[in-house]
Amino acid sequence: MLAAGAIVAAACNGTDGALPPTSTLATTTSTLPPRADDGTLKIGVLLPATGPGETLGTPMRVAIEAGIAQINAEGGVLGRDVEYVVADESTADGMQDLLDEGVDAIVGPASSLVALSQLETAVPRTNGVVVCSPTATALALDAFIDNGYFFRTIPSDSFQMQAIVRQAERTGESTVSVAYLDDPYGRGLAGAVTDTLTERGVLSILNEVPFSGDLEDFSEPAALATADSPGVLIVLADAAAGGRFLTAVDENVGDNTAPQILLNDAIRTARQAIARLSDNVRTNLTGVAPSAATTLEDGPEGAFAGQALDCLNVIALAAQQSGSDAPSVFRRQIPAVTLNGQLCETFAECNELLDEDLDIDYTGASGNLELSGTSGDRVRAVFDLFRFEPDGTERDPDQLSLP
Repeated sequence: MLAAGAIVAAACNGTDGALPPTSTLATTTSTLPPRADDGTLKIGVLLPATGPGETLGTPMRVAIEAGIAQINAEGGVLGRDVEYVVADESTADGMQDLLDEGVDAIVGPASSLVALSQLETAVPRTNGVVVCSPTATALALDAFIDNGYFFRTIPSDSFQMQAIVRQAERTGESTVSVAYLDDPYGRGLAGAVTDTLTERGVLSILNEVPFSGDLEDFSEPAALATADSPGVLIVLADAAAGGRFLTAVDENVGDNTAPQILLNDAIRTARQAIARLSDNVRTNLTGVAPSAATTLEDGPEGAFAGQALDCLNVIALAAQQSGSDAPSVFRRQIPAVTLNGQLCETFAECNELLDEDLDIDYTGASGNLELSGTSGDRVRAVFDLFRFEPDGTERDPDQLSLP
């Protein structure tokens, strides 16, 4: 899982590891014919099968294929086997190929950049197919008007910022400064952090320091970020700029006691820079990232395979509960199958309860999966707290559950 860290960051934030360059979704005018209620649930799988994302996409795809086999072994959905079609997210036409195949739902894409650029193709203002991403975390997707067709089984970046604030509060310190990459992505994360800090009112914000990734010398923003001796310093950036900023903080702190430094998940891949930090700074680093591990004892293996399986099972259970494979119908049951019912962890367990006309609460392979009825995003999640060895590699993480 640690070896997949760089690929995980790339999948969550973009196909090449770059952070989303925009905070808005692409505008399209595409329309789709309504999917017929033909009694057969057809799933499209849009995950990277080639290129740098292949290592991440393969275990997720394997988990989905195994999940479909298990569903069909239980009698399928609506009394028929679930059908599926696979496309490579790394190609330009993957999303459209699946739509042309007439799928009712899509598991994927993995990349936030792909979701930001292509989601409106699958989820136009009228009609559409249900889309579930297991790894696209972009904060910009929070505000996407999806009419109930889009949901995520990974916590959004805005939820990750709440987790960072909670971890800051757990340090017992009373003051905090926030330093962030001065681009649309960094400003969005910083806004989410400061809004949460202000709302909760536990820590006082001393300084908010934007910095450009193009700076040759990071000493000035590092000095501003550590001015007034904050108890906690939150750093929000990509790996390249984040690593250089931490180096400047280290130089600025010198022999003085370093603040507790909290990082977003993208900086975890700046291992060469982290390995060069003094013990004074490195031992005070803690990163916060969505947990990639499955919670089921016999669950799927591989980073975010559990989230991919949860996408599939929620779609299948929503169709089963609604009695329809039409996306316009079963989308309305997606949050409902994760809330306020009898607890169940697998499709088979949940389906048995549905056969008894009981409401279900699918907890899933990625932990307590509770989806918002308004946004389709998780309102409960587990986050890894990652720390570093002297060579920059990560230790086994502790965990933080929210709420």
